[in-house]
Amino acid sequence: MLGVSAAGAQEHKRISDAGVTALANRAMSEFNVPGMAIGIVKDEQILLEKGFGVREIGKPEKVNSETLFKIASNSKAFTTAALAVLVDDELISWDGLVIDYIPEFRMKDPWVTANFTVKDLLTHRSGLAPFVGDMLLWPEPNAFTVKDIIYALRFFEPVSSFRSKYAYDNQLYIVAGEIIPRVTGQSWGEFVEKRVMRPAGMKHCFADTIPKRKMRNHATPHGVIEGHLRVIERGRIPAQPPISAAAGGVICSLEDMLTWVRTQLNRGTAPNGDEVFSAAQSREMWKPQMLLNVRERDYKLNKTHFKAYGLGWRLADVHGYKEVSHTGTLAGMKSYVVMIPELELGVVLLTNGSSSAARSSVMSTIVRSFMPVEQVDWIQMILDEAAAEQQKNPVPVVEKASAKSALDPGSATELSLFSGRYRDPWFGDIIIGLEDGRLHFSADKSPKFKGVMSHHDGNRFVVTWADRTLQADAYVLFETNRNGQVTGISMTKLDDGDFDFEDLKLERMD
Repeated sequence: MLGVSAAGAQEHKRISDAGVTALANRAMSEFNVPGMAIGIVKDEQILLEKGFGVREIGKPEKVNSETLFKIASNSKAFTTAALAVLVDDELISWDGLVIDYIPEFRMKDPWVTANFTVKDLLTHRSGLAPFVGDMLLWPEPNAFTVKDIIYALRFFEPVSSFRSKYAYDNQLYIVAGEIIPRVTGQSWGEFVEKRVMRPAGMKHCFADTIPKRKMRNHATPHGVIEGHLRVIERGRIPAQPPISAAAGGVICSLEDMLTWVRTQLNRGTAPNGDEVFSAAQSREMWKPQMLLNVRERDYKLNKTHFKAYGLGWRLADVHGYKEVSHTGTLAGMKSYVVMIPELELGVVLLTNGSSSAARSSVMSTIVRSFMPVEQVDWIQMILDEAAAEQQKNPVPVVEKASAKSALDPGSATELSLFSGRYRDPWFGDIIIGLEDGRLHFSADKSPKFKGVMSHHDGNRFVVTWADRTLQADAYVLFETNRNGQVTGISMTKLDDGDFDFEDLKLERMD
């Protein structure tokens, strides 16, 4: 059990550089992560800034402090900082109405539309389902635009009342990012770089187009796909900012992320002495805005009594200290930023692998080593928990589903009844085609959703995506009317995939 050691703080020692090296190498080996970059800031000084492993499997180039990574949802703090600059400039207000800045903004409920504020965009309290509409963003590349995202919001059904429950959302951060060009005439990426990154002294961090010369040292995303560690080609760092940029598209090096953390810990003043945003806005961003649930595990491991979401940051108490943090997760890359303001401590972790276990175990080990508490072997604890879970559920859900799906696909004549064009009001069109006696699925605006369909039972099929890195095969159920005519499609996940196909309402168009 974690707790204050009997020896107290006097005998407490932080993890050594050699200890971090051993920790990183062990985590990479145990959890199939090719590379990591880890940095530690303490008392305004950089204690550690180091890369581990390789940028891409099968290639010799090593990760170092200037290697570019996707920081994923740690981008949200840059969006809120950019808006904080606009608040300081008195061009917007946190409590300003979104429709005053983006007149075409609409939610399903007219009252919610009329009362939705800038702060509401940033605090995950919209009343919508968690991650709703993420299929507009991922998998990349796709053809959706910011205009499509703003338009789609009016179709999403609320699952709770406005401002009553926390539900993580990416779409609304993109709407928040759109406020910037509406107010300044500059793109989100241009403004973030000119008013946030460059004033802070960040030279290897990008929200806009990445110059070719800066792309010589970048990490490649990896994942364990069907039992093998592979490059996730669709997740490679793009030269142009993706549509998801304001929610998760910043590209940054460890060196610059440490500059970012030092700026945050110093309440908006960068290491070079320039004020990026005011201390007042720093306090606002670190103020609890939406309470989160505290699990029994949170208390057991971290003595946590409260958790909340601020503006682009998660907040909690950990062993009596205030923790300001955020994670970032994209296909093949994960990031983690943790700050303990009372200890003047900041830790940054960037990886080019898909393992959340590697991320959490390394971060927990490092951060807790600066606290006068008993130290825990976090890697072994996570391995033990995974083994126990495997014993309880020895057969993965996907294998059970695959065993069911090898049924007679039916005749070509019967299959032709299902082929045609189907449309969802926000996702757009999908085509069910018939080729070589099999049905094929393709989405007009999201080309990675392309695959072969196998008959399962009745009017239900399983679509197997051609890009196996999606790891998100799905059930496709054709709906019929009283006359037996196919009228639409509903979809559900085959296993615990990343895409909420259930949100689609596809009606037949021909």
